[in-house]
Amino acid sequence: MKQSMSPFVVADDYRIQPMKRIQGQLKMKKLLHDVFLLSILLMLWFCSESVLAEPEQSFSSLWLNAQDGQESHPAEVLSTVIDMSVSGPILRATVKQRFRNPSQNWLEGIYSFPLPEQAAVDQLRMRVGDRLIEGEIQEKQAAKQAYQQAKDKGQRASLLSHHRTNIFTTSVANIGPQDEITVEFEYQQVLDFRDHQYTLRFPMVTTPQFTPGRMRQDKDFVEPVNLTRDVRTAPGNPVEIHVELTPGFPIEQPTSLSHPVTVTARNEEHYSIHLQGSAALSNRDFILSWKLKPAEKPMVSILREEYQGESYGLMMVMPPQAQPGEQHTQARELIWVLDVSGSMQGESIEQARSAMLKALSRLRPEDYFNILYFNTQAYQLFPDPRSGHPANLNLARDKILQLEAEGGTDMRPALQLALTRKTHSERLRQVIFVTDGAVSNEAELFGEIQHNLGDSRLFTVGIGSAPNSYFMRKAALAGRGSFTYISQPQEVNRKIDHLVRKLETPALTDLGFDINDPMASILPATLPDLYLGEPLYIAFKAEHFPGSADLTGTLNGMPASMRVPLQASRQHKGVAVEWARRKLSELVDQHQQADAEEQASLREQALAIALAHHQVSPFTSLVAVDQEPVRAGGELNTQHIPANAPKGSVSQTPSTGQGIRLARTATDNRFSFLSGLLFLALAVVLHITGKALRRQTPC
Repeated sequence: MKQSMSPFVVADDYRIQPMKRIQGQLKMKKLLHDVFLLSILLMLWFCSESVLAEPEQSFSSLWLNAQDGQESHPAEVLSTVIDMSVSGPILRATVKQRFRNPSQNWLEGIYSFPLPEQAAVDQLRMRVGDRLIEGEIQEKQAAKQAYQQAKDKGQRASLLSHHRTNIFTTSVANIGPQDEITVEFEYQQVLDFRDHQYTLRFPMVTTPQFTPGRMRQDKDFVEPVNLTRDVRTAPGNPVEIHVELTPGFPIEQPTSLSHPVTVTARNEEHYSIHLQGSAALSNRDFILSWKLKPAEKPMVSILREEYQGESYGLMMVMPPQAQPGEQHTQARELIWVLDVSGSMQGESIEQARSAMLKALSRLRPEDYFNILYFNTQAYQLFPDPRSGHPANLNLARDKILQLEAEGGTDMRPALQLALTRKTHSERLRQVIFVTDGAVSNEAELFGEIQHNLGDSRLFTVGIGSAPNSYFMRKAALAGRGSFTYISQPQEVNRKIDHLVRKLETPALTDLGFDINDPMASILPATLPDLYLGEPLYIAFKAEHFPGSADLTGTLNGMPASMRVPLQASRQHKGVAVEWARRKLSELVDQHQQADAEEQASLREQALAIALAHHQVSPFTSLVAVDQEPVRAGGELNTQHIPANAPKGSVSQTPSTGQGIRLARTATDNRFSFLSGLLFLALAVVLHITGKALRRQTPC
């Protein structure tokens, strides 16, 4: 019998697969396709989440933890009262925050708060009823352990710690049912003096801070605490401020552009200022300023203090400076960098536009300029700086008016673009950053400035009702420039005029300071350049207080010098505190840049100074423990009470009906949305392709 022939010709190295195996492979192929499609859709959902979800928000005020582990209880913030005393350039403040436990449970409270970036926190007290518990300075982990042990034993305790930059956190354990508890802490700072005017700035809220994804991989990075009150709720957290102002010399009447205040003149050298506590007013920095009355004598102030067998000094002097009209003969190149991220929405971007337009109007044809702007990415108006020709200025004005605030605040690309693209070494290069500084990666940015600055000078302009003044000040210091704050629209013209005059006037550079004592500790170790209207602050420690000091420098290419007699110094409490604060800041900065071996040595040095001077630092905390137990056992959970959103943000507009829009600075909405659309399109294409393949596959 003849064998039937198969209609298929099969090569020796191929085999016809059974139908069941083919069907199984098709099912597996479809399963893998569907899994891949599901993964794409999940990625789409994840990216869209950053656009649609309730965004990350600004600094938290108080959290309450319930003993039973189930309930959460909002605390009642009864009052925050701040008493400030100003003597000469030194401010001493006592902050009292009183809370009530409205529940029938034993609670723990934790709250975070900003302080001025130059604040030295050195006292802590806790009041519960008639009991007063004083805080002690301890190494940070030891203080945390002491607090935890007291909490577990049912003892009332309070812990005040440095969180990050100028943010501090206080924890209060074992608040009894219906109890009221007051936590008091004290800090000191030296006030800014510019253009014959002192300025006192107290932050009440912080602008939401953007964190680049790369920073979350850094083991030493500390996440900012973020929580802001929803705009649909009533404002909270009222703050009352009292200031006793005794500067030691005649001044003009103090004024505040930020808040309505009551000013009472005791005499020409003593004023009392009062801000009534109001929740609606605690959404911005409190700013108070006062001017010196004109005097013919040079501006020199020398304070001294004897502490633990050593002499400490604080000197403020206005050295020889160029006057307006003494223009630079050197050609200039101005690079203006504008923050257009989401945190700048509202009043901030309007103030920034006004500032930029005002600055452009002061450019001369011989000046060269460029404009950079940034959110998640950095952009530039011109490929290279152009002259201040009217046509170039008109292009710049048009671009500024078109810019909108959106996206994240990744400042590093903008810093790199501004500082590294240097083309003409013969020009004096001045870089001006206009931003609210809503970033959490300050240490990374300071490193970029130090690494790429070269011969450039970096100036910062802080915009908005609650700018990151810590970043503004230290970035300008690292960039050998100066900083300016613009918190109100009516300040734009005056502040930008002052800044442009500084940019046009030669700075006093290459400063040196000598008190003829090689063992003395002088801070800052490297003196900054000085610009028009700015004094020089120097803190020093020596075995014996010197009789005189020599100040040298270079002004407009010529050597300048000044001998300052120190015999007229006056005793003033707090001078040692200021030296210790500066020394701690220097050691912490060095610690961040050092290797592991150097870090250990620097930490020990900083720890010794912080303990000796009773100051809170990244390595020390204040802890207060009541030895009398009041509660036994129990688990604790958390509940948050938020702060107000910064004044002028778009979140203050209730008509939007959408939560807090301001905090979208923490997410690049446009990038995430476009990525989501891309993934969706890819998923659709794959789905259609998969269907077509299944139709063409033989069964």
